[in-house]
Amino acid sequence: MGSQMESHCIDDDILTVIWTAEQVIQRVCELASQINNDFSSPGSSSPVVVGVATGAFLFLADLVRNIKLPVTVDFVRVESYGSGTVSNGAPKISCDVKLDVVGKHVILVEDIVDTGNTISHLISYLESKGATSVSVCTLLDKPSRRKVHFKLLGDGKFYGGFECPDSFVVGYGLDFNERYRNLGYIGVLKPEIYE
Repeated sequence: MGSQMESHCIDDDILTVIWTAEQVIQRVCELASQINNDFSSPGSSSPVVVGVATGAFLFLADLVRNIKLPVTVDFVRVESYGSGTVSNGAPKISCDVKLDVVGKHVILVEDIVDTGNTISHLISYLESKGATSVSVCTLLDKPSRRKVHFKLLGDGKFYGGFECPDSFVVGYGLDFNERYRNLGYIGVLKPEIYE
């Protein structure tokens, strides 16, 4: 508005759509249903849902809207990518959870699990803070890039949305240099954008 800059549609930067917005939401609802079933038995305590910022914010919002249990929600921020396209393998917690997780079951909500470094670090970290079990709920799982085979804590479970090809994907919270998070679908970014 008032700028002489040429308008640019971010959809033009996408090589191909892997999962449409409808497919993403359907899978999120299925994951929430699994969580509802796993935590609805008598005697189950309400889980603490911890989103890994910033990539998981859309996924977390849609997921918890479909969890029909009393949950508490928090975020943790972990830096592991910098401004590149490959995890640097040295995750650092830059913003801690504020909720008390002592004696609680935590569900870590992640946008993508690739090398396993970040999620392994977070599971150990939550264990050190007193969590009795940690589950992982990831929208995308990229096992082809796994370097660390993480171990869930206690009765923790792994909830995986989609198995992701070894391509650089963006959308639905996933970014490149903080852009493309607002796409409703998940797509492969054109290589010329990030090379």
